[in-house]
Amino acid sequence: MVTLFLILMLTLPSYGEEVLRIDLKKAVELALSRNREILRIKKEILSLEDIYRAEKWDRFSPKVDLFTDKDGFTLFGSVLLLDFGNRLARIRSAKINTKIKREILKEFERQVKIKVVKLFMDLYLAEKLAEVKREEMAVAYVRFDRERERLKEGLSDRVKVAEWESTYRRFRAELMEAQRRYNETLYRIKRFLGIDVAKPVVIDLSDLLEFSFPEDKVLDPGYILKRVENNYLVKVKSLEIAYLESRAKEQKRILYPELYAYLTGFTPYEDFGKTKAGANLVLRVPLFDGRTSFYREKSFLDLKRAVEIEREDIIERLKERALTLPYVWEELLAEYQDAVAFDRWAQENLDLSRSNYELELAFDLGYAMSTKTEAERRVMEAKFRIIIFLMRVYDLMGEDPMRAFSEEHPFLTERVEEI
Repeated sequence: MVTLFLILMLTLPSYGEEVLRIDLKKAVELALSRNREILRIKKEILSLEDIYRAEKWDRFSPKVDLFTDKDGFTLFGSVLLLDFGNRLARIRSAKINTKIKREILKEFERQVKIKVVKLFMDLYLAEKLAEVKREEMAVAYVRFDRERERLKEGLSDRVKVAEWESTYRRFRAELMEAQRRYNETLYRIKRFLGIDVAKPVVIDLSDLLEFSFPEDKVLDPGYILKRVENNYLVKVKSLEIAYLESRAKEQKRILYPELYAYLTGFTPYEDFGKTKAGANLVLRVPLFDGRTSFYREKSFLDLKRAVEIEREDIIERLKERALTLPYVWEELLAEYQDAVAFDRWAQENLDLSRSNYELELAFDLGYAMSTKTEAERRVMEAKFRIIIFLMRVYDLMGEDPMRAFSEEHPFLTERVEEI
């Protein structure tokens, strides 16, 4: 098993502090539980749920009022028994609002998972790039140092010395840049996971480095086309349509009957011990509303039609994207195979340089080693692009993007060789 631990504590001493070990699964768990944006959305959902409960309670909750005039006190209680009008619509609107926010939360959680994986990838690539630059710098420094010795012996000139010093300094600057990118990435990981950026952490990249995928399969867009309506954008737009339809029903105030029960108790000032009680059932049927409810209803219905058009456009764009995925898959496979071929050549070139090793050819060996390291970086970079591609395919279908690390992918089918 190939396992790579990158210690995210290059500049700060630990002084015996406990080191937190994090693999990809642990990182996703931390991000989902500590990410500040996720926590904010969850609080918004709690607020919407409170509104929903308030609307449900408000529908049939009893109301009691105390009136007083010159004759005495009156307690007046009322409760809605039956409602055929907009109160039910208000409850539905509040519930749909909560569902919309939940769909947004699910999508944000999927994007957080993709972000965590990308940060892990960036960390590995930055570390590997630093390794390449370190090897190139070492070779350039040896050439620079040897050229200075040759100058002292009269076997070289100042131009060549300056040329190799310039090459060495350039590789050194590139190494400093790669190390800076590495450190920035590791601090970004800790902040994104809600970890103190000064805390020593060990990152386990084995899930990424051991990732394998079927190179001999093709992508079937038909499987994805059947599931584009599970995409969160389509779901949110469908819920928005239902919400606007419910809001339109809220505006309907004409000929929607309501049945109330009323209880009254009157106590005169002259005789506090004598209370007159009464009860009554009242059927209320609104016949006219001067608050232009018709136009308000029409406004929400027009918005509903606009969102329906937007939803259809989103579905078509998702279908278009699904149909282009096979071409993207083949392109990524070709890039990966190209990187593997380059790595194979780099290995052969390194083996040849080792077998021909002599003092004069030592620089060729150094360059062969750095070329091999760069080839390994390219292979992993091409593999990482495939992982992100698979994660985005699952996200497009509204599924967990971490399924990209599973062994089977239902949208990949056997490749049929042409005769």
